[in-house]
Amino acid sequence: MALTLLTPSLSQPRKGEFAVIADNNSLKVAGDEIRQYAALLQAEGLDAVIIEDRWQHPDSIRQLLQAMYSANKAFEGAVFIGDIPVPMLRDAQHLTSAFKMDQERYPWHRSSIPSDRFYEDFDLQFDFIRADTNGLYFYYTLNPLSVQVLSPDIYSGRIRIPGDSDGSMLRAYMTKVIEAHNNPDRVDEVLFFAGHGYNSESMTARMDEKAALLQQFPQLNRQDNGLEYIDYTFEEHIKNRLLSAMTIEQTDIALLHHHGSTDAQLAGSESPANGVQQNIESIKFYLRSKVRGAKDTTEAKNRYIEWLGVPDAWIYGANDKIQSEKDSAWFADMDIITADVLKYDVKARFIMFDACFNGSFHVDEFISGAYVFGPGRTVAAQANTVNSLQDKYPDEMVGLLSYGLRVGEWNRMVCLLESHIIGDPTFWFASSDPKLDADKMMKEAGNNARLVKLVSYPHPDVQSWALWHLKANGYPGISNLLADKYLSSPYATTRVSAMKFLAQLRDDNFVKVTAAALDDSYELARRFAAVYCQESGDPRLASALIKSVTDPNVSKRVNYQAVDALAYFDRELLMSELDKRFEGIDTSNYLGTIYRQTAANIEKRAKSCSETLETITGPDVTEKNRIFEIRSLRNLTYHPVIEPLCNWLLTAPGEKLEVALVEALGWFSHSYNRQPIVETCNQIISDTTRFSEPVRQEAVRTIGRLQ
Repeated sequence: MALTLLTPSLSQPRKGEFAVIADNNSLKVAGDEIRQYAALLQAEGLDAVIIEDRWQHPDSIRQLLQAMYSANKAFEGAVFIGDIPVPMLRDAQHLTSAFKMDQERYPWHRSSIPSDRFYEDFDLQFDFIRADTNGLYFYYTLNPLSVQVLSPDIYSGRIRIPGDSDGSMLRAYMTKVIEAHNNPDRVDEVLFFAGHGYNSESMTARMDEKAALLQQFPQLNRQDNGLEYIDYTFEEHIKNRLLSAMTIEQTDIALLHHHGSTDAQLAGSESPANGVQQNIESIKFYLRSKVRGAKDTTEAKNRYIEWLGVPDAWIYGANDKIQSEKDSAWFADMDIITADVLKYDVKARFIMFDACFNGSFHVDEFISGAYVFGPGRTVAAQANTVNSLQDKYPDEMVGLLSYGLRVGEWNRMVCLLESHIIGDPTFWFASSDPKLDADKMMKEAGNNARLVKLVSYPHPDVQSWALWHLKANGYPGISNLLADKYLSSPYATTRVSAMKFLAQLRDDNFVKVTAAALDDSYELARRFAAVYCQESGDPRLASALIKSVTDPNVSKRVNYQAVDALAYFDRELLMSELDKRFEGIDTSNYLGTIYRQTAANIEKRAKSCSETLETITGPDVTEKNRIFEIRSLRNLTYHPVIEPLCNWLLTAPGEKLEVALVEALGWFSHSYNRQPIVETCNQIISDTTRFSEPVRQEAVRTIGRLQ
């Protein structure tokens, strides 16, 4: 048999099972530590089965995990140790937060999504395509007949340490994990960080996040500082301050919001200049960087001198080796790389990397691994294998970690296709609540009567946890309960959770709550509501949207999303609501500026919408330009163009265009007007004469996404 069980067989169902799946080399070099880990989980009430992967194919592992889950619904999940096969998923970009790479244009290893959701969500159906020559990547397509919504049944984590052939790092890491389980910390200090360019650097977003975190971790709201905050502007090179803060023994959780790459945290950037001399030095640095990279440096130099009216001396040294090295080193010092991490004894037990690519466990160097598998105390991290959206809910239910919820179970509830636990997914903190802990909660997950009581428990994330399970259980009246909870809850994060769950239902309560949330006291709730206005386009949201964009004190990131949302509504409707909003108001002052700017934004975005339609359906447009504009609909779900696009699609413009447009229409999953898309796709599926099999398969997938 391909998968060898090293602990008792599966013939007798057990309570609280877990699979430890390791490759042959990991078992050879760290077998004792892996067995100690399994014994530790056994002592915690989680019956661990050690499995050697000898087949080295994802299908075999998935089939075994599914069999274990079917035999015992208390089966929790798995950890993958070593070079366990990596599923590389295609045709599933709608299950990510932001990934939208052209699968035809870019190489497969870049345009596919490394994701262990393949192993966790048994409702998803995948078709195997091929294995990569590296022996680690296995490419799959999401079957059109599969469910098109992510809902993992189990959780998992990755322990992969490239370059550790003798197993010394793996042994040290497993020893660290065992120590952490034997000596569980309570969450009594949390650090959160805001990096360069994140959430438009909105001060309101940061202020409100702190207020929300103090609700999620009420034990931190005390005399001595339990919630630390660092902004990239605090230092010219913030990385040393940030890494130093994470070496403090009391720091349990670090929530890091920044941009990223596979091997770096893009934490900092040049701070705003303070004073004349700093402004000049900043301009000099900018000019040197532009001239240095030009093909014709003399031409570039003269162009910038003429354009900006700067003296020649300000560009001096652009191609000087010493100056170039100095500039390069100064800029590179903005980022955190593995070498930086290894200089510090990081004490934070759990780190959330709210960034792109930091969790790319499938490559030989990924920055989150430097923390987790390094010499510090970090045991686990949540990080992303591909790019990640800024406007998501990064702190969703994170307060449950202080109730002893395993980090893998937390990630199961909040994950996207790209978000993974790096390290031990069974890691947990001791509960900070003397009345309730995760073990007690998990026993009630299937008890709707008990869950309804927990909806009123005095903690926002316990309430959200209960609502999540009630929705998963198909609780009758869940929509009204969610709406009532949003409209009555004093907890910021509970309100956002209620709105998010309603967005999945897409009913009248979703519209009602979205309109109310545009005026919520919590910045993230307002931001989510603005995004949902874009995704829904329901005319009933127009009045609340106009109120939001004309608020003189609208916060930066909310304004960014709300102004964008204007493009998704009928122009005449918006202008009518704008005029109503300013009826009887003196517009000769600043309010007049707001009125005129809003009117201009409505016109501009209405024009973008009509131009997109014209480019796609116009008579004299190249196929390349049509395809480009069709792909833009994945981000720009213009609801007013749905019906004309559906009509044009039925004229059978050609297979390539048809597949692209049907796929793009699948992104209108929250649209109030999605029914015409479903009807059009049904016509395509039934018309075997005009439409090819690939087009009809894509139509099946789109219907699955919209219904």
